[in-house]
Amino acid sequence: MSHKKSVKAIFFDFGGTLMDAESDKIAHQNMMKDIKTHYSISASEEDLLEIYQSQLFNNDMTIKEFAQSSSMQFKRLISYSFNAFRGILKEFNIEAKKTDMDWFNIIFLDNHIKYAQLVEGVWDVINQVKDKGCHCGIISDIDNDYQQKQFQSLKLNGVFDSITTSEEVKVYKPGPCIFETALNKASCKGNESIMIGDSYSKDIAGGKNLDMTTIWIDNYQNNLQKPALADYTIKQLKDIIPIFNKILQIS
Repeated sequence: MSHKKSVKAIFFDFGGTLMDAESDKIAHQNMMKDIKTHYSISASEEDLLEIYQSQLFNNDMTIKEFAQSSSMQFKRLISYSFNAFRGILKEFNIEAKKTDMDWFNIIFLDNHIKYAQLVEGVWDVINQVKDKGCHCGIISDIDNDYQQKQFQSLKLNGVFDSITTSEEVKVYKPGPCIFETALNKASCKGNESIMIGDSYSKDIAGGKNLDMTTIWIDNYQNNLQKPALADYTIKQLKDIIPIFNKILQIS
């Protein structure tokens, strides 16, 4: 591909791209510890986590219900976690009430804020984008309240020129609306932008639909056939530095 076109904006996914997926797993493990203690469940935390994840995720770590809900009314991301939590309680014959869901919402936020961390090299990558004078944005399926609290705890407040969430536009990736909204905020076209993410089906396919240059962080989907659509494939975020050196131009 040509490296001569001007890049005006660079967009990052959040979970699994800037936020370390392993730290997210640790947050989930500690959620299970809280659930086990709170409900005096005899099963191990590992068993609870397996139940939770089996009800929440597909093999590529996308949310299970997304495929069935594309034509349904938009639901906040936390609602899918609520369903997985209900599944755990149902497994042990516990009826989930509103007080249970309120409690789970608290431990979900608290554990993610406590344990979630940024991946190695985040600040080097972000600083390179800013040094090149590019618009630096987020395109994420994250809920707004979680985004605000998580960004504050990770010291990301004020770092990005724009943040576009699925809750804002009421559409999840790879729906075009979320990408179009982000591009409008950056005042640029798809072919003047880069999309970086760890989900091939959401970040890469969605970005290519808008003619964005795409960089896929293939950090957990090794069992999948290598996709043809990604312009670049890397294993971790810090590997993006030499790619940026090739394709970014100073205005």
